Amino acid sequence: MFRDQRRQNRSGIKKGIDNDESRRKRTDVTIELRKKNREEQMLKRRMNSCSAPKVENDENTNSLNVGQSFQSSALPKLTKADIKQRLKNLPQLIAGINGDDPAQRLSSTIEFRRMLSVEDSPPIQDVINAGVVPRLMQFLSYNNEQKLQFEAAWTITNIASGTTAHTRCVVDHGGVPCFVNLLGSPNAEVREQAVWALGNIAGDSSDYRDLVLSTGDSMKRLITILTNNQISPKLTMIRNATWCMSNFCRGKPKPNFEQIRTSIPVLAKLVMQNDPEVLTDSCWALSYVTDDQTQGNQKIQAVVSQPGICARLIYLLQHGTNAVQVPALRTIGNIVTGDDSQTQAMLEQNPLPALLGTLSCQRKSLRKETCWTVSNITAGTAQQIQQVIDANLIPPLVNILKEDQFDVQKEAAWAISNITSGGTDDHTRFLVSQAAIPAMCAMLKCGDAKMIMVVLDALDNILKVGLRDSPGGSEDNKYADVVEECGGLDTLEELQRHENEEVYDKSVKILQAYFESEDDDGMGMQPEVDEATGQFAFGQPFAQSSQPTPQFAF
Repeated sequence: MFRDQRRQNRSGIKKGIDNDESRRKRTDVTIELRKKNREEQMLKRRMNSCSAPKVENDENTNSLNVGQSFQSSALPKLTKADIKQRLKNLPQLIAGINGDDPAQRLSSTIEFRRMLSVEDSPPIQDVINAGVVPRLMQFLSYNNEQKLQFEAAWTITNIASGTTAHTRCVVDHGGVPCFVNLLGSPNAEVREQAVWALGNIAGDSSDYRDLVLSTGDSMKRLITILTNNQISPKLTMIRNATWCMSNFCRGKPKPNFEQIRTSIPVLAKLVMQNDPEVLTDSCWALSYVTDDQTQGNQKIQAVVSQPGICARLIYLLQHGTNAVQVPALRTIGNIVTGDDSQTQAMLEQNPLPALLGTLSCQRKSLRKETCWTVSNITAGTAQQIQQVIDANLIPPLVNILKEDQFDVQKEAAWAISNITSGGTDDHTRFLVSQAAIPAMCAMLKCGDAKMIMVVLDALDNILKVGLRDSPGGSEDNKYADVVEECGGLDTLEELQRHENEEVYDKSVKILQAYFESEDDDGMGMQPEVDEATGQFAFGQPFAQSSQPTPQFAF
């Protein structure tokens, strides 16, 4: 028999799969494309000698003309032994930084900066404990001693690159307004250092990000640095400013959209650059913006309204650098979580051939993200589903269902299930022709109740089409035959014992609707009882039976 008697005390969960879930926002799907705080992008960056302008080793030169750079030979890198020795000399360095001699102030500041510029385990806490942070903050206002100003800014930037406690020290001593003010410095190196410091502070937490955004005109000044035609920024400045802007846009809870809205046209221009670092950070920034939960998807709309941006993102899916591909795909995926018109704006730029490429790439996270993206497209209109079919994406999706790892398989299952619910009967027939039924039936054995419900809904939709195509009713449902032939019927029967209430109910309904013939109707029922004798009757009714009826004593 197909059905067990219903067990008592079943605990139910959320009913079924709501239609609104077919297009899924970022927060509704657990996708990790990165190692924590690393692969996605560096939230904080320490400025070492390799990444900074070379600092002149002339301690008597304290001021620069507007636009002049700090150029000279580099000082040798410090070893751990050097750091240990210099920490022994902290009293002299503290005296020098607090003294009135400009040369001693500068040389002591340089020493602190050098100690904090090492790549491994810089002594940030030792410098903080030395009590020099307030004095370094004072140097940020020394506009007539720009080299000292620069060195102090570099030192504080590296303090802010440490832990949250280290960043808090910078914030508590008034670092945010000081660095926002320095965004307007006439010296390019000082401006760049301010950008770097604010990027570190904003990257620490959403609270500090919001503090930076609400201080002065930080976003406006950052945009000015990137767009000022009178002062053409060098590449390192563009890289740092783009990274800083991405930190302004990232984090949860999300920043106030009105505070970052003006960055979108700038980001749309930055993704047109060719530098991989600029492309990576600008694409990540756009991915943060398009992770949109607003009414009417206004953030997504603000992005897709930028001329050429959808086409450029699609082009970047084919970039030779994986670090660029990942955020470009993430942004495209977020855009197609919008409404049908926003999804269509992306589809009009023909992303599907590029998605076909990432769907079969070796990197699992990209395959998973691509399946999630396609599932949001197939949650759209029938015409959009047809575009997915025409682009030949169904065979690799079915192949993923058969062979890939579960976290990728379930995204492919969503993509196919959405076709069965929002597509035409012809779309469903095409899925069956691509061996989607056996692949979906195999997914019924997974341990994820929600995914089982997604698959059951899809099979229900497929079997409905098979029923409509059957001239003889349920007994001629060729799709039901396919389910039975691939072992799906056995699995459906097993699901009647599933602990989840909704899985149980759905599997029973499918069995009743498509697999129980008239001959099965009496199966599982109690035998009739003769009213006169109170005995059970088996086989023929009593009135028509000429054989003695077995009697049972109770």
